[in-house]
Amino acid sequence: MSEESDRDMVDKLLKGRTMSVYALLLSQGEMGVREVQRELGFSSPSLALHHLTKLSELDLVKKDVHGVYSVSRTVRVGSLSLFIKFGSRLLPRFLFLGTLFTAMLILYLAFFLSWPPTGGDIMYVVLSVIAILIVFYESRQIWLLKPF
Repeated sequence: MSEESDRDMVDKLLKGRTMSVYALLLSQGEMGVREVQRELGFSSPSLALHHLTKLSELDLVKKDVHGVYSVSRTVRVGSLSLFIKFGSRLLPRFLFLGTLFTAMLILYLAFFLSWPPTGGDIMYVVLSVIAILIVFYESRQIWLLKPF
């Protein structure tokens, strides 16, 4: 099976609660069935096991001899493509862009702003603030869509 058709199959099957379980394992590292059940508020451990088994069949997670599941392969499909793993956390991709824009504005204000400000200075600051607000707003919206 080609890599592209494999990705399409994973994209089609990795939805809803199964996506939530996968995203949780991505951010937490290793977890047992009961931990997944508690963390995601599933009604029973068998429901968590069903989703973990589904992920195992897709070769996305593996189970060790102690019954602990961990991610064996990382895929960025669906809403997961909007996140980046940073340490043990999944963060919206736009968050880094907002941080870059903020740093650029701070550097401009600290080193390049002339006094009194010219029309170009004011335009740069206003456009930067608008861009920062838009990017952080979009980051917040993505954060609210967090897959788990």
